Amino acid sequence: MATNGTNGNGKKRTETAARIIKALKETNGLLTMAAARSGIGYRTVCRYVAEYPSVKEAAQDAKEAMLDYAEGKLYSKIKDGDNTAIIFYLKTQGKARGYIERQDIGNPEGESFKVEHDAKPKLLAELARFAARTGKTEGDTEANGKGS
Repeated sequence: MATNGTNGNGKKRTETAARIIKALKETNGLLTMAAARSGIGYRTVCRYVAEYPSVKEAAQDAKEAMLDYAEGKLYSKIKDGDNTAIIFYLKTQGKARGYIERQDIGNPEGESFKVEHDAKPKLLAELARFAARTGKTEGDTEANGKGS
């Protein structure tokens, strides 16, 4: 429970938050490393991130800065002609222009099928059809002792 200093611990909490923020900046937003660097327990760091907007913002800003740094390095590699960097960039950022790998996965009869990322609705429908054919309902399995 965050009291934000109303119980007489305000100065201590403010100092702790400042130590965590400093450590987050030094460790690129990595919570475990920030905890070790600041001498504050990991769970306490997590609690401060959850309870204090300024600490949460510092963690996010540090991670964004590292992401920007990594992107800058990637761009440098691309400009230097690094084929791996170029391919990676096109696969991740050039999808709208057709730079995407597709896989044809087939069954033994040679028929291919499309792999969908969100197959849950189709899977649930298929399970319902199976249950209707077999007469089993949800939860009827041998594992729970209700099976046939």
